Amino acid sequence: MNNYRAVIEYDGTDFSGFQIQKGDVRTVQKEIYKVLKKLLPDTKRFSYAGRTDAGVHAKNQVISFDTGLEPDLYRFKWQFNCMVPGDIVMKSVIGTDGFFDARREAVSRRYCYYVVNNNHCSVFFRRYCVMLTNELDTKAMSEALKVFKGVHDFAAFSNEDEEAFTIREVTDISLNRYDEGLIKFSIEANSFLYNMVRKIIGTLLEIGQDKRDIDSIYTAFEDKDKTKTAKTAPARGLFLESVKY
Repeated sequence: MNNYRAVIEYDGTDFSGFQIQKGDVRTVQKEIYKVLKKLLPDTKRFSYAGRTDAGVHAKNQVISFDTGLEPDLYRFKWQFNCMVPGDIVMKSVIGTDGFFDARREAVSRRYCYYVVNNNHCSVFFRRYCVMLTNELDTKAMSEALKVFKGVHDFAAFSNEDEEAFTIREVTDISLNRYDEGLIKFSIEANSFLYNMVRKIIGTLLEIGQDKRDIDSIYTAFEDKDKTKTAKTAPARGLFLESVKY
């Protein structure tokens, strides 16, 4: 079998997440797999780097798959992009040596989250960010996000069940502010719990609105109590930005 690695971009707005689900549910994996099976009928061992939730987008989702065929990759990518829906695109595809697995071999994943802090939101941002009109304290948020860096038990910052292993390492987390009130949060970790990024962002935004203080983060870590963190931030502002191998 021949092994291939591809980078996929998608607008998650109209999908019920990435992973295939039971029933007639539209997912990114389902749409990708339908096209792969038409172009490469013997496709096997399909894998992906990140299981994004409903409404979450990806700039650089990585997938891998095996096939006994040897397609012309330029032609294959062109055909694939002509056949998938308009909210999915294959950015690149390469053959690999050996058996590359997009999920198991990932070292870290980086997500970004967009917020517009202004009294209006550009029409080009609306599907991909959250708008807050009250002035956010970016200095307070910048101080607070430092607390999340390192190895912690993120039980309080996820919607995983109580039996899940919840220790993760955040290797990088930052905030940048741009014109028109656009704020970009970036967070990189070895892996993420269910809703972990959106719970962290929700908490940071409450700190930026002076609805909670930094000490509440330490308390949530210690108590592992989901009720002591903010509500999960909306999905539309979240992107899987990159994956490291």
